[in-house]
Amino acid sequence: MALVIFLYGLAVGSFLNVLIFRLPKNKSLFGFSKCPLCRKKIAWPDNIPVLSFIFLKGRCRHCRLKISYQYPLVELAAGFLFLLFFLAYKENPAFLIYALFLTSLLIVIALIDFRHFVIPGKLVLAGFLVSFLYLLFIDYHLLLPAPDLISSSFKDSLFGLTSFGGILWLLFLITKGKGLGFGDVILASFLGFVFGARNSIDLFYLSFFIGFIWGIIILASKKGSLKSKIPFGLVLGAAAIIFLLTGFSFLNLIDFELILRL
Repeated sequence: MALVIFLYGLAVGSFLNVLIFRLPKNKSLFGFSKCPLCRKKIAWPDNIPVLSFIFLKGRCRHCRLKISYQYPLVELAAGFLFLLFFLAYKENPAFLIYALFLTSLLIVIALIDFRHFVIPGKLVLAGFLVSFLYLLFIDYHLLLPAPDLISSSFKDSLFGLTSFGGILWLLFLITKGKGLGFGDVILASFLGFVFGARNSIDLFYLSFFIGFIWGIIILASKKGSLKSKIPFGLVLGAAAIIFLLTGFSFLNLIDFELILRL
């Protein structure tokens, strides 16, 4: 079963690549993919996740144009994440499906922001709608209760939305849009709705920690400066996936009783 889930994740990753490349260009999500140089249609044998990239040695079969490493990396990331989430939450199928949806959505949002510094509002809206329905089903006891990692009530979700979204909105105003984009505020509001007020605090710390590490890497590699823009949607997406999978809490690290026990 684990192998099936991994292979399914690879296939979903292939579709996520379609969304990442086509949505910012307002291209149709249907129809065959084409090589951007020779415009030849990519046949199904050349679209097998990961394997086609290896067999073709990372180049178009017809014109030998280099294929972006993003394709196999996204497919592998989706495959392994699907497997990890399955192993962690297989006892709660409804939450597992919801977690896989969130993970897929955040991968697309994060990489579009990384490539274009824009967060598609339609994707965030889709996330809001699905999350609202999931919370509604839990509220009416139609599904198994969700883990404490996410909100389990509309009250908590609204507190999370206003607190996490409010903090980033305040930062947006302070930096006058130079440090954060308004899309980051909308994404943070969505994540606050999903995770609730208390977990949003953990997500806030984790996001800025990842952002700090990202900045250090950029500076150390000399590929940017202190004025370089950081795709904060990528940071938020990574933090949300990590928290959803591990429940890592900075608040627990500073818990006084825990420190005494250590």
